[in-house]
Amino acid sequence: MSKHWSEIEEVGGSVWHFRFMLWVVCHLPLFLVELCTAVICFFFWLGAAPVRARSKIYLEHLRKLGVRVGAFGTYKHILSFALSMVEKLRGWKGAIKLNQIESQNDDLQMLVSQMNQGQGAFLLCSHLGNMEMLRSLTEYGEFHTSRKFQVFPVVDLSGSKKFNALLRELNPELMENVIDANSIDVDSAIWMKEKIADGNLVVIAGDRTSAHTRNRVLETTFLGETANFPEGAFSLAGILNAPVYFVFAIRKHDFNIRSPYEMHVVRAKTNLDCLRKERPARLKMLLQEYTELLERLCKEHPYQWYNFYNFWDRLEK
Repeated sequence: MSKHWSEIEEVGGSVWHFRFMLWVVCHLPLFLVELCTAVICFFFWLGAAPVRARSKIYLEHLRKLGVRVGAFGTYKHILSFALSMVEKLRGWKGAIKLNQIESQNDDLQMLVSQMNQGQGAFLLCSHLGNMEMLRSLTEYGEFHTSRKFQVFPVVDLSGSKKFNALLRELNPELMENVIDANSIDVDSAIWMKEKIADGNLVVIAGDRTSAHTRNRVLETTFLGETANFPEGAFSLAGILNAPVYFVFAIRKHDFNIRSPYEMHVVRAKTNLDCLRKERPARLKMLLQEYTELLERLCKEHPYQWYNFYNFWDRLEK
């Protein structure tokens, strides 16, 4: 039986490893940053059998669905994750600009128009790609909209403590707007609703079950097998009763941090403004919309989904 993600010890070595990573990102040309990252990841991959095994579970699901995953797939998966950490560092030091973001033929303009009118929204993101990179843009005044707004991410702070400490050192304002997912109550829900009414965004990932309420899950088929998704993330959408969008930021070329980024924005069709007895069925419909889009994007960018645990082990809740 595999461990829940919150029970898996953070990997990556001691603090000085992360500090070295920060120095590399801040002082070397990007092609050398990529080279250093690839070399370091190769030696990490050689000695990280448990991480390879967890990555393989995910990649095997993709293979069964006909997605081409080449040789050294687990190494590529780990390398892609390491590059996403480099992206976060570059984002929080202000090195990524809005002109590196490519919009798609989706509902971005609908969200922009809504935000320009002063109406906020609730965003469901994922561990696919790098939503943190989009958030860092807003902190440096890089907006698609004509008016400024704030982003309030709902985050389970149980993981990545060392790396988050490094980000805070790089940008001390990093955690100012962060909402701890494990301490949400009626007062914080009212506060979030007010922030959305003021024209801001509340964001939560919908593809990782809670560390503290593991039994509160919604089940659906994802990549060919039944999996658990966090009930709380989707219930929060109903509680806040705000427009819901699915948002993803994905590196266009998987292993090139100089690549443009694809920004996907899709308005949810499911209406959660309903009677209480209808809410469970509506949440399942919202989840189905979300997982269909997430699955499609995972197939297009198989190495950019960063859940390194057995996502389909429903006995570990």
